Amino acid sequence: MIVRHSSIVTRQSQLLPLAVVAAAIFGGVPPTLAAQTTARLTGYWEHQFSVGYRRDRWTQLDYDRFRADVTARAGRSTSAAAAVVWQLYRGNTRVFLSDALPDYLPVPDSAFVELENRHYLNHAYFTIRPHPFEITAGKQYLTWGAAWAFNPTELFRPKDVFEPTYEREGVGALSVRLPLGPLSNVVVAYAPEGGFETSAKVLRARHHLSGFDISALVAEIHERPAPAGIDLPQPILEQRHTMGGDITGELFGLGVWAEATWSERGDETWVEATLGGNYTLSNGTLLLIEGYYNGRGVWSEPYPITLWLARIYGDGRTLGKATVYGLASKPIGDLWTVAASAIANPGDGSAALIPAISYAFAENVDLLLNLVLSIGPDGTEYGSGSQGGFVRGRVYF
Repeated sequence: MIVRHSSIVTRQSQLLPLAVVAAAIFGGVPPTLAAQTTARLTGYWEHQFSVGYRRDRWTQLDYDRFRADVTARAGRSTSAAAAVVWQLYRGNTRVFLSDALPDYLPVPDSAFVELENRHYLNHAYFTIRPHPFEITAGKQYLTWGAAWAFNPTELFRPKDVFEPTYEREGVGALSVRLPLGPLSNVVVAYAPEGGFETSAKVLRARHHLSGFDISALVAEIHERPAPAGIDLPQPILEQRHTMGGDITGELFGLGVWAEATWSERGDETWVEATLGGNYTLSNGTLLLIEGYYNGRGVWSEPYPITLWLARIYGDGRTLGKATVYGLASKPIGDLWTVAASAIANPGDGSAALIPAISYAFAENVDLLLNLVLSIGPDGTEYGSGSQGGFVRGRVYF
């Protein structure tokens, strides 16, 4: 069995949105407006080498990643942005599921995840501002919520809990924003997926009150549940209704945030909630802690195969109901930063420790060493992972 992962096929048509953006801005504006047009090209080249050790075997994975960003503005009311990403893999691109899943699951030795080279548009959108609205069309960022690692109100692109600050891909959508003040607005978003009934619809309102940012949203999306077994096909899309919100601000010198949603899909209902805070010491050390409750998880192992497969198929949520995330980060001089984060599942006693050190040895060059140390027996959420890490270099232009 083959599970295709990151299998976005290279097509010339993927460059079409870039051409449309360029034509709309540079070729489709009046001469007087064209004189006010500005454009900027930025990006980076990234190389990462990863190693892992599990079941008495070492594995390695190596990739090159190139990203080019174009941002442009035509006059005061029209802007556009697009980014193309090429990512080429080398090394162990075939990851067998028996190495990634606990022993108690019936996993065929032939089942594997294939990591394929990628060439895709990370985002490509334009924004017009007919007063008082702001309309954005194209592959854009629909990211909400104030939490650091776990965002219940994030409906489209869950974060990677082992590296929550890494960039994420956009979502093809049409959104309309109505400002109601300097820090208040209402946003309506529509993400086409099949017909109208299976397309995502989101309404979100945000308001600033007494030093706190408060938001609320309601949404109807369609998501594909994980299959009930390794050899079974993916189920069809199912309608999900979600409502919730978040609040963030400062309390007694601490940065604090809370976020929660209630969801319904078929006969299933569940709640997700996050509560966290951070504090920066006088020497620049950042301390952060966050707790997450996942109503779709279970308290302890053995976890059903549907939860394990949901993770493989890209659902960034947890297996357990309760998770605690912590982070400590401190700059050393002008060039070094050391950090250590940890993710723990109190229900099964497993954890993952993630120490990291970064070095900016030039104005536009970064080097990062990141380790992942799994703690706990096989079958637990984080004890079933591999020991390993990666070295990543990135050069900006």
